Amino acid sequence: MMKGLPFRLEIIEGATEWIVRCSSECGEASIRVPPPYAERELEATLARVEASLTKSYSPVVTRGTATPERSVREFGKRLTEAVIRDTISLQLDRCINRSRTQNRSLRILLRTDGPHVGRIPWEYLVDPSRKDYLALRVPVVRDLRLMDPVPPLRLTLPLRVLGISARPSDLPPLEEKRERDRIAHALQRNSSDSVDVHWLPGDRWQDLAQALRSGKWHVLHCVCHGGFDEDLNAGYIQLSGDDGSAMRLHAGDFERLIADSPHLRLIVLNACDSAVSGAEDVFTSTAASLVHAGVPAVVAMQYEITDQAALVFASSFYERIAEGLPVDRAVTRAREEVKMRQGSLEWATPVLFLASDQTRVFAAADDPPPRPRTPPSGPDFTTDPITLIKPTVEEQLPERIGVLTEVGPCSRLALGPANLLAAACEDGMVRVFTATDGELVAQCPPVQRENPVSLAWSPWRRHVASRHEDGAVVVWDLQTESAVCVISPGGQSDTLAFSADGRWLALTVGNRLHVYDARGARVRDFQAWPAKKGGMLRTGVKATPGPVTFTPGDRHVLVACGDSSVRQLNAHGQSVMTLPHHQVVLSLACTEDLVATGCQDGQVRFWSWQGRLLRRTGYGEPPRHLAFSNDFPVLAVADEEGTVTCRDLTSGKSSVAAKLGSRPAGLAFLENGTGFVTGTRTGVIERWALPDWIEELGGAS
Repeated sequence: MMKGLPFRLEIIEGATEWIVRCSSECGEASIRVPPPYAERELEATLARVEASLTKSYSPVVTRGTATPERSVREFGKRLTEAVIRDTISLQLDRCINRSRTQNRSLRILLRTDGPHVGRIPWEYLVDPSRKDYLALRVPVVRDLRLMDPVPPLRLTLPLRVLGISARPSDLPPLEEKRERDRIAHALQRNSSDSVDVHWLPGDRWQDLAQALRSGKWHVLHCVCHGGFDEDLNAGYIQLSGDDGSAMRLHAGDFERLIADSPHLRLIVLNACDSAVSGAEDVFTSTAASLVHAGVPAVVAMQYEITDQAALVFASSFYERIAEGLPVDRAVTRAREEVKMRQGSLEWATPVLFLASDQTRVFAAADDPPPRPRTPPSGPDFTTDPITLIKPTVEEQLPERIGVLTEVGPCSRLALGPANLLAAACEDGMVRVFTATDGELVAQCPPVQRENPVSLAWSPWRRHVASRHEDGAVVVWDLQTESAVCVISPGGQSDTLAFSADGRWLALTVGNRLHVYDARGARVRDFQAWPAKKGGMLRTGVKATPGPVTFTPGDRHVLVACGDSSVRQLNAHGQSVMTLPHHQVVLSLACTEDLVATGCQDGQVRFWSWQGRLLRRTGYGEPPRHLAFSNDFPVLAVADEEGTVTCRDLTSGKSSVAAKLGSRPAGLAFLENGTGFVTGTRTGVIERWALPDWIEELGGAS
């Protein structure tokens, strides 16, 4: 089955304007727009939208009237004209066309940042091409984009659904019995032997806690009243207390209840205002806090919802889940069902929150398991006890294709997407040019910062980040040659790395690791390694961090620590693997199968992802830069003196591939096996051909 096509849309609220960004495999764009409503006007408009929603299902209003529908449609159209315009509209059109021609499911992953944009019901956006609501045609999802989302559960049937319906004596009764029957019928009609639906006889928090902790539940469905507590700045649902009256279960308390439920992948909150958050933090809503606690998908309500609409939505949603649809498409189908059967505007009340762009929260039991990481076979990589290998180095005259450009003294060179090269120059500039012919693409001028010392590329060719001598980080927009984000974490270091999906930026400050999101907000801050007294290693070298990189899949971070170790850290700062070294680690690279580390002692070490030392090279000059080829089983090493050596990871065969005129500033393989590029600290950027035996590897494969 072909994977879906996510279109990420981010709306950031500023003092006088909104920043609207989008990204997808079709490209990316960023615009600045005036808000469609002033603050007071927005408050009044949102009140009118909610009133129209209420009128749309009120028995007093004649169903044929178009007044509630018209005002909400005009609201959605005004929102659309404000944010889906210019290059954003162009990128969305490209994605829509690609989804049609490739028969892929398009979904819009929406993220908001700001006290007002976070309260807008974006589900009412209007499709600019069809004049219909976008969310009735395409899944519109609230993307919380957690750093370490829970993966899909490898499901062993039956699918176990736990339901709780609250009946406090002092609150209006809900049609919970009909909902229970319809949900059970919807699931079991489609897969009677594969679904186990269990409704709790009690409705106290103790009943829910005991059930969650004593069983392996996959889905939790809550039928109850809900709300948002302005004083505590937290959402809540209402269960029954010991005396039968309503008792609030706030978001933080709910988080603790599900903490011991590792199989839980989906929660549906049929509770009013369960999607409502505070002005400053989206994670204060009941739904978002549950996603933050580790549930991949939560469906919640952003307004009050009638029992009948909730019943229609829930039964249709679970029918689609039982048919095997992804959770985002199941929500879209259920919206349509509410629209057609109820004739009200309540179809936009349910909101889907996701921890990532993964919309399949369950993996079928008969799906093949992930292939375990194993080192390549061959004489240089075995599971025998470690030995020191000194492979024969073949003498071959390096073949230099030519000097691409000379940019003047620079500290770092980095290759990005589409064979673009970025250079951190000592005149304060970040220069970008093509690695095929040296054509200058962009020059980003100094922004009252010290000189750049390190670089990291986003997967999108438009953005590159630079770290400066004072430790500050600037994310550049190469199209406008201007800074779109400036981070001032404090502390001097040159470590910097983007995740492969471009959502996270990792850097070190002292012995701490910081992770920032695309807006420059810090989402993680933890100690990467224990601080040593006096900040010195036993060799007398100052304890400073080395390079950092995200692991394949972006779930963990590898960091060369100031205590001469390399640690693999998860999203909670816990060390899941430690690679010990005797001296400072200067360079770091990894693939799906291997980790390579270059140490001050002149050795390159190869490790498995289980932390096993597989092989190490002979002693030489300190390896400053490492680069794996994407096209061949080859590692390139640039040492302190400017000699570049290529090594076959299967046979151990190696040869000198380049000799630079001075200390290296960077090393990278070009795309499609067309050679590699190097840069020196003096600013000479050169392109080199691959040794003949590497080309033979490609022919043999």
